[in-house]
Amino acid sequence: MTHAGLPVLAICTGQIIWGFSFLFIRTALQYGDPNIMLASRFILAFLLINIPLLLKKERIDLKGKPLKPLLLFALMEPVYFFVESYAVLHTNATYAGVGLAVSPIFSIALAAVLLKEYPSRRQLLFCTLPIVGVIIMTVSGSSLGVLTPSGLLWLAGLCMAASLKKTLNRMSSVNFTSFERTYFIMLANALTFPTMALVSSRGDLSAFAQAWSHPQFSISILVLSVFCSMAANLLVNYAAGKMSVAKISSFGTITTVCSSFSGMIFLGEPFTPASIFGTILIIVGIRMVMKS
Repeated sequence: MTHAGLPVLAICTGQIIWGFSFLFIRTALQYGDPNIMLASRFILAFLLINIPLLLKKERIDLKGKPLKPLLLFALMEPVYFFVESYAVLHTNATYAGVGLAVSPIFSIALAAVLLKEYPSRRQLLFCTLPIVGVIIMTVSGSSLGVLTPSGLLWLAGLCMAASLKKTLNRMSSVNFTSFERTYFIMLANALTFPTMALVSSRGDLSAFAQAWSHPQFSISILVLSVFCSMAANLLVNYAAGKMSVAKISSFGTITTVCSSFSGMIFLGEPFTPASIFGTILIIVGIRMVMKS
C-alpha cells in the first residue's frame, strides 16, 4: 500500500472498531451504570497506554508547543464519551450510530467558523437529506418505543460533541503526534470518570465489584479499552493529521453502518423499513456533502 493510502486504511479501521463499540457499550450498561462503565474502561485504557512509554517505544514532547488545542481536545473527550453513553442508554446501539451520521454537518459548520473551510451551495443542499432521514427515524423509533424526546436530545448532544472532537483533533494535530493526542485524551478520561463514579457512589466500591463480577461486563470493558479506546484513537488520530475535517467526517458513515449491523444482528434491536430508508437518506446525503 502507498504512503498516501495509509491514512485511509487507518481511519477506515478505526471507524469500523468504533461502529462495533456501541454493541459492547450496550452490553456493559446492562451490568453497570454509565459512570461505572466509563471509569472502568478508561482506568484500564490509561494503564495500558503507559506501557509504550515505560518500554521507551513512544515519547511525549511538549516543549515549546502551544498546549491550548491539545488541552481543549483532551477536555472534549470526556464530554463526548459521557454523552455517548447516555445516548446509547436512552436509545439503542443502532440509533446512536445513525445519529452520529449527522455529525459531519456540525463539523462543516465548525470548520467554517474555526478553520475557515466554507461549504459550497451544493453541500448545503445535500445537508437536508440527513435531516429528513433523522426525522423519519425519529417517527419510526418513537412508534417502537426506542427513541424518546430525552433520547433525541442525547443524540443531538452526541452529534455536536463528535463534531467538536473532530475539529479540535485536527487543530491539535498540527503540533502533536497521534500518540501524544491519544495519551492526553486517555489521561483526561481516566481523571474524569473515576472521579464521577466515586462521587455518584459516595465512595462505595461495591458497585464496581458487582459490575466486574459479570463476565459479559469484564469482556466488554476489555474490548472497549484495548480496541475502541487505544487502538481506534491511535488510528483515527494518525489519519486526522493527514486529512481535512471534511474528509475525516466523510468516513463517519462507516461507524453508522457497523453500529446498525451490530445492533440488529447481535442485540436484536428493531429496525423498520422506515428506519432503513432514513438511514439511506442520511448516508447518501453525507456522502454527497463530502463529495461536493
